[in-house]
Amino acid sequence: MFQLQLLLSLLTLSFTTQSYSSTSQLSILPSKPNSLSISVTKFGAAGDGIHYDTVPIQKAISACSEAVSKNQRQCHVIFPPGKYLTATIFLKSGVLLDIHRNATILGGPRLEDYPKERNRWYVVLAEDAADVGITGGGEINGQGLKFVQRFDEKKNVMVSWNYTGACLGDECRPRLVGFIGCRNIDISDVRLIEPALWWCVPFTFFLS
Repeated sequence: MFQLQLLLSLLTLSFTTQSYSSTSQLSILPSKPNSLSISVTKFGAAGDGIHYDTVPIQKAISACSEAVSKNQRQCHVIFPPGKYLTATIFLKSGVLLDIHRNATILGGPRLEDYPKERNRWYVVLAEDAADVGITGGGEINGQGLKFVQRFDEKKNVMVSWNYTGACLGDECRPRLVGFIGCRNIDISDVRLIEPALWWCVPFTFFLS
């Protein structure tokens, strides 16, 4: 096994309405037979794009993670069609977000929607996890328009959460998806759109 250190030089995006559709994997995650599935609606997710669904989503992820530890099988967290407004979602080992077509995860636009540490400002974040991923044909939307303070032909003026001086103005916004110290990542058949800052950041992941 070796460690692959990625320090991606991704462009900082002022704002774009273009989407990134992932059809190839960062690392191929082998399909396991008889994978499990748990719907976020089982835990009360509204999917109306208005009420925050963070708690039911995280409960579904935790239930999936527990099922994985007992059954040693992949578990898909199912997002049926709808719009799921959320603060940061924390992925766990063995869990895949299965965002169905016509389903959207909406990143929250408020500072309090994200962890205190700015390096953990993601809509979806996995840390030191294995066999994780995002798939299903749906999308993750960072609601980048809500972070534009003033539109400009050359460069939009964006919201800055630089209240402590810990980051530069153009870096003080949340990202879409992050994998930190993870193994076997599968990002396929999903649209990543309207990031407030970056699309996908795999700071460090491992291949075995």
